[in-house]
Amino acid sequence: MLVTVEGIVIGRRSIGETSCFIDVLTDEYGVIEAVAHGVKKLTSKNAGAANLFSYSKFCFSKTGLRYTLNSAEPKYSFHGISGDLEYLALAAYFAEVIKYSSAAEQEANGFLRFMAITLYELDKKRYSLDFIKAVFELYISVLLGFSPDLRACTVCANYEHEKMFFDYDEACIICGDCIDSYDMPGNDIFPLSQEVLYAMRYIVYSPADKIYKLTLNEQDLKVLSGITEKFLLKQLDRSFKSLDYYRSVK
Repeated sequence: MLVTVEGIVIGRRSIGETSCFIDVLTDEYGVIEAVAHGVKKLTSKNAGAANLFSYSKFCFSKTGLRYTLNSAEPKYSFHGISGDLEYLALAAYFAEVIKYSSAAEQEANGFLRFMAITLYELDKKRYSLDFIKAVFELYISVLLGFSPDLRACTVCANYEHEKMFFDYDEACIICGDCIDSYDMPGNDIFPLSQEVLYAMRYIVYSPADKIYKLTLNEQDLKVLSGITEKFLLKQLDRSFKSLDYYRSVK
């Protein structure tokens, strides 16, 4: 059986001297793990299309649940990422999150487009790494079904208040009038400035092609980055070695 799909190579592992396993993020089948024979040879016709973080059109032979790469046609290559260790480390963290979160043989609509947009921003270096990381962590939470409810106070439905608080455990916000009577003892609750809450709302409720059109000062961005990382890791109930590595090189 032949399978033709568009996707992004988000993982690559060597098999001997000339071949690789490649992990390809697709909309139709989630993350496909495929054998790419001879792809490490300079003369391989699929070498460029099967590089890490290449966006390509792939043709696979499928036998049961096993995929083998037949051919690949490159559509876009994010060259700017591979030339910078910090950007490459952050992209590897994003890829590990997606590989962990995407089930094989299940549709992953929205993931491919969002990953392409994110890699494009890493490639063009128009925004800070902290900003791209924060946007990715919060928006991927939305795609995974962990979207926080930021519409209004969960107790009184107040949309705006001088003081707002974020409950990591319930993924909701509480206003200053209700926080003292909020009956969730032991929950992890963090105060939000109006600017950080606005940024979170913007990311959660905007379409994927708009989420990076946002500006924050350095202090608010630092707070936002801490919130988004903690929230994603809490929802997934784990950390990632690639995140530890990114921290070590940043």
